[in-house]
Amino acid sequence: MRKRFAGMVAAVVAAVGLFVSSVSAIGIGDTAFQRLWDRQDLVVSQGGSDRSWTWGPGPISEVLEEKLIQGVGGNRRVQYFDKSRMEINDPNADSRSDWYVTNGLLPIELITGKQQTGYDYSKEYEMRGPARISAIGDPGNFPTYADLLPLYQNPGTLNASELNKAVTRLYNAGGNTTEFTDYSTDQNTILVQGDNGHGIAQGFLNFMNQEGVVYINGQSIRQQLYSPVFVFGLPVTEPYWVKSKVGGKDVPILFQVFERRVLTYNPANQPAFRVEMGNVGQHYYQWRYGSTTTTPTSTPATVTPSTTTYPAPTATP
Repeated sequence: MRKRFAGMVAAVVAAVGLFVSSVSAIGIGDTAFQRLWDRQDLVVSQGGSDRSWTWGPGPISEVLEEKLIQGVGGNRRVQYFDKSRMEINDPNADSRSDWYVTNGLLPIELITGKQQTGYDYSKEYEMRGPARISAIGDPGNFPTYADLLPLYQNPGTLNASELNKAVTRLYNAGGNTTEFTDYSTDQNTILVQGDNGHGIAQGFLNFMNQEGVVYINGQSIRQQLYSPVFVFGLPVTEPYWVKSKVGGKDVPILFQVFERRVLTYNPANQPAFRVEMGNVGQHYYQWRYGSTTTTPTSTPATVTPSTTTYPAPTATP
């Protein structure tokens, strides 16, 4: 989604996903959540960087206590944003450590229908069923997360012969794939070696490794914007094209699902917004709670942007 500049109350033209919520009256309810949001999105909110949101203009929920078998009291503290969910699994851990706050494996849960309740994903979950919520494009259209289940591979089985060639797989509503070569000369669509047995589209790899202006220790500085494992996680599908409705029109979108985010590439967008993150946090919240609001089980604190250092997490979970 395109970012909001100062003020953040104007409507946004939807590029992918449902919508970006208006600036919320809900505050970021934990200082560790605030520091993490500040790092990437404070600069965006003030119009100091021409990029899309990493988390969103503000939280879409209060701070909640959600079930985690290994958590203190059997819960963990979370707060939802358009693009993800911030989590504190162990409030007694070092709050300055890189992985004190994590962002959830929401795409996996949405696709498989397994709502995680513990660290052992193979055993500790409640079965809700794959989410029939549009993952890309306008609401109520293909593909939903449930439609992406046949593409899910964790780990993958990459055919090395596909590397260094353009992605030309078009995923159709019937579940089959056909050839789509309209952008086969676009270098962003070239498949390169990724992790977890998958390839990755070059444009997505470039996006994940980009530099940008971030807010650290009360200053805006330029450095690597993301720690890829921390923000995106490992790929769990190959990249595919899909023709999805955006603004009521069929638009070719290249997408790839990762453990923590869904990335899309729309060649018709302006360069700064061709690669964007889907509204996974928003979609998951709708799937889990059935609406865009719910009653919190804990009360958020009112905090102001932190001026203390919060370094980029290292790429080791």
